Amino acid sequence: MDISPAVVWMFVLALVCTLILPVVVLIVLGAAKKIALLPLGLGFASFFLSQVILRIPLLQWCAAQEWYQTFAASSPALLGLVLAFTAGLFEESARLGGVCLLGPRKPAYPGGPPRPGHRTWKGALSFGLGHAFCETMLLVGLSHVNNLIFCLLLGFGEDSLSTLLPQDQLDLVMAQFAAVTPSLILAGILERVSAILFHLFATGLVFLAVTAKRWLLYPAAILCHTLFNCVALLPLDVWPMEGLLFLLALGCGFLFWKSRKWFPTPQNI
Repeated sequence: MDISPAVVWMFVLALVCTLILPVVVLIVLGAAKKIALLPLGLGFASFFLSQVILRIPLLQWCAAQEWYQTFAASSPALLGLVLAFTAGLFEESARLGGVCLLGPRKPAYPGGPPRPGHRTWKGALSFGLGHAFCETMLLVGLSHVNNLIFCLLLGFGEDSLSTLLPQDQLDLVMAQFAAVTPSLILAGILERVSAILFHLFATGLVFLAVTAKRWLLYPAAILCHTLFNCVALLPLDVWPMEGLLFLLALGCGFLFWKSRKWFPTPQNI
């Protein structure tokens, strides 16, 4: 099987966009002092804990259970809704824990008001980028590293792969790669942009829930996360679905940008 050069180059572009570009963006924003290190690190940790440590292993365990397999076969749409809800529940709860750890600093003088610390729009931006880029780099960027390695090995012939994978797994991987087109890879890059914009918006909601004591914004973030993920359940082709997600994400990004005036003014952060 030959993989077209266009597909290989699109994999390279996807790797740059999902693994290298996030690092460059963080370095530039950090040098310009637009983001802060502590909330950025907690944002990374929030995704890693909520998904990599907790939710994904739990789903893998459930997938091996007979009751889960029966449920998946009998009610795939309901399963998709449950998966969308649990993604929102785990990730927004991790964000809530993170912003609570970023508690307000002590007053600047005895008897003065507590300072917001990192519970500001800058803190939300830092935390949101950390959460979003952790997902992008771990779940998407590294997968494109594997894709390019596969393309490289395939260039030496299928025999080079038969020593690494059982024949049934090799046949499955080959079938998946045969279905890949440059358009699908580009759609995946657009999906990452949409996800990053949404993560910033959801982070803003959770930060405001704690900072402004508008606690309903926390369940609102879970609901928004669920609905955003449910777009993937709609009976749409790839590009109409990604286009709809991107339009929703643009709205989310605009609201996050506008939310700057709803946060307290940073004082000696």
